[in-house]
Amino acid sequence: MTNEIIQNCEDEKIQFLNEVQNLGYLIGIDQSSHQIKFVSNNINEIFDRNPSELISLKLDEVYNFALNLSAIYSLESGEFLRESITINGRDFHKTIYTVNNFIYIELEELIISENRMFYYNTSEQILFSKSKNDIWEALLSAVQKMIGYDRVMLYQFLEDDSGIVIKEKVNNKLDSYNGLRFPEFDIPQQARKLYLKKKSRLVADVDSPRVKIISQTNSPIDLTYTSIRALSPVHIEYVKNSGAKASFSISIVIDNELWGLITCQNSTAKNIPYQIRLQCELLSRLARITYVNFKSTEQIEFQNKFSETAIKLKENLLVEENLKDSISKNLKPIFKLTEADGMAFIYKDTVIKDGETPPDDEIIRIKNWAKKNNIKNFYHSNSFKKTFGEELNLSSSSTGVMFSFLDQFNKNFIIWFKKEENLKLNWAGEPQKYLKEKLDDKGNPISYFSPRNSFKFWQEEVVDRSFIWKENEIYVAKEVIKLVIETLHVQSFKIHSLYEQLKEINEELDAFSYTVSHDLRTPLTVMKLNCQMLERKLNENPENSSQVKSVIKEIDKITEMMEEILALSKAKKSEIELIEINSEEVINKIVNDLKVYYNAETTVINIGSIRNVFAEKTMAYEVFLNIIGNAIKYSSKETTPVVTISSTDDKNYICYKITDNGIGIKQEDHDKMFKLFSRMSNTADIKGNGVGLTIAQTMMRRMDGEISFESKEGVGTTFSLKFKKP
Repeated sequence: MTNEIIQNCEDEKIQFLNEVQNLGYLIGIDQSSHQIKFVSNNINEIFDRNPSELISLKLDEVYNFALNLSAIYSLESGEFLRESITINGRDFHKTIYTVNNFIYIELEELIISENRMFYYNTSEQILFSKSKNDIWEALLSAVQKMIGYDRVMLYQFLEDDSGIVIKEKVNNKLDSYNGLRFPEFDIPQQARKLYLKKKSRLVADVDSPRVKIISQTNSPIDLTYTSIRALSPVHIEYVKNSGAKASFSISIVIDNELWGLITCQNSTAKNIPYQIRLQCELLSRLARITYVNFKSTEQIEFQNKFSETAIKLKENLLVEENLKDSISKNLKPIFKLTEADGMAFIYKDTVIKDGETPPDDEIIRIKNWAKKNNIKNFYHSNSFKKTFGEELNLSSSSTGVMFSFLDQFNKNFIIWFKKEENLKLNWAGEPQKYLKEKLDDKGNPISYFSPRNSFKFWQEEVVDRSFIWKENEIYVAKEVIKLVIETLHVQSFKIHSLYEQLKEINEELDAFSYTVSHDLRTPLTVMKLNCQMLERKLNENPENSSQVKSVIKEIDKITEMMEEILALSKAKKSEIELIEINSEEVINKIVNDLKVYYNAETTVINIGSIRNVFAEKTMAYEVFLNIIGNAIKYSSKETTPVVTISSTDDKNYICYKITDNGIGIKQEDHDKMFKLFSRMSNTADIKGNGVGLTIAQTMMRRMDGEISFESKEGVGTTFSLKFKKP
């Protein structure tokens, strides 16, 4: 086939076809000169003059339309002036509007309608409806009665731009479309845009002759707001294929988006008087407003109910000191707020999840994809796997997703999942385009996509799609994300505040360490000298001499420790000197001192295999002192307190285990074991300040070691210390 041109209906410039229907007349004049620039070719039926003779004449040379120019010039796009007019003994509806630099005058013959009382009654019925269903029931019943068409249906657009009939009034002559879907190409993109601007559209007779527009202008005439605009031949074919001879539609626009249509069909040609069309359009607007009010009320009620949950959730999130703990401890209640099958939270590179989710590496791939594609706003889809499954190697668990980043650096990420469902969609005919051929005005063959011929029930089994994300689910997800981001900001502020406090405390501690180590040096020196003099005098009594020597030895140790504390207070991590520590000597000394300190003569301390460790001397001493001290202290109330100390060689580490049979730790307290100033709920009657374990953990980390524990309330506790191997 030569010179073939394939036309898609979505490529058709439907507002520039330069044709109108024969149910009215059109005149276009220049706004400045008031000269006639275009007319419909049937205008001679009114003025009995050849249409081409009217071009370039001033409007008042043809007829005195008594235009209110100041009102016309103040019209915004899509606004109309409507009034009646009598021309040569005939009564018309006159509609005036402006497009570009032209004033449009549309004329339709005036047909008197006595629907006023019915219109008022229907308005009240819609306005005082008790449910959303009642609103549309009242509207469809009224429209069908007013226009007398065989079918009146409410058609709602879906997320993928296809549509579904959610309510219908139809007589027995026609098959019902209620609950059936229509593909998005039935109402292509440019038609949907036109529906947003011109809220109603009529085809009174699909077989009526089309009327050309005679024009002086070189550009196509924009018929966007023209009520009698002739429709696309492709659409006329579509209406014919559906078995209808006449069609009427009214737009339902919510939040500046085309929510749906009131679509009407009749099996025979039937004009709808202008006044009736206008009343139907006004009733549809009233129904839309009432519906939006119902939706808003429902949404407010839902939001108020959710706000109670949100307040409790916010409190729970803020209890924790970091985002990871905040989310991980509240993931299940967050997950249950939606109908998602699974949920995950990525904190840096750690995946925390609940429910039915894909593997961790798949979740991270989705996060990386979102980061690479710069998706900064909230994202949701019920066909994510269908669109990106091959690219990202997705499983069926990732069929539907909602996700968002939680910080500006795209490190923290939250995502909900819906799995693939076996969906069956019911269509009004198979959703498929058909390629046909026709000749253009020059006889050249044109291939074009024709509307389908059948609108019979057709069922499709859909894969790679989940249940849709409902409005309330999306709302909840967005609110949860806000709460998490607020929590992150609060925690960041707390961390900054703590950092400043710790900085101040560290400076004070440095000063204190310096003061203590220097100010105590003199009295300790005096004490040592006095003890040495006392020792020489008591040489004759070996027992007394031995006790004095012990005091001198302790004074030397205190002096040495003060010097080391002063050095440590000034040291950075890189300045810490790790050496091989004689663990047996350190542990035996600590055990003996602690038994005296805690008066723990009945405590059985089992010391097993002891291995040397690679550590900082003072830090190692402090860690062992703290952990062994806790073991003795918290087992002291047992009938036979037992503490066991042993070590094992674990590749690059020496691992110490210190076990006691004391009071143990409640499960709910495990997460706060190493938090500063945190004390366990079962230790109220035991002396302590909640600082020791925090210091021990900090010291182990500075020595490149690890500290962990296992505990059961009423059974006991085991602490594990991993030191570097000498």
